[in-house]
Amino acid sequence: MPPASPRALTTTAAALAARPEVSFAAVTTGPTNVVAHLAGVDSTGLYRYVTGQVAGLTAVTSIEAAPVLRTIKQFGPPP
Repeated sequence: MPPASPRALTTTAAALAARPEVSFAAVTTGPTNVVAHLAGVDSTGLYRYVTGQVAGLTAVTSIEAAPVLRTIKQFGPPP
């Protein structure tokens, strides 16, 4: 999701992971050094989350969001 300042990677990922909307957050390598997955959020909720919660994290320098419209295959047992 958001690239963050290198010195704030851990705190930024932890802040995202602490939110109830976030089902997964991790520090990665490359241009997007933090990734987060939001579960059960519609397009309006995604907009509000990105412009509110994520934009409020001071270490975030930019945001790239990609909504998942439908899951075709998923690893793990059926629900």
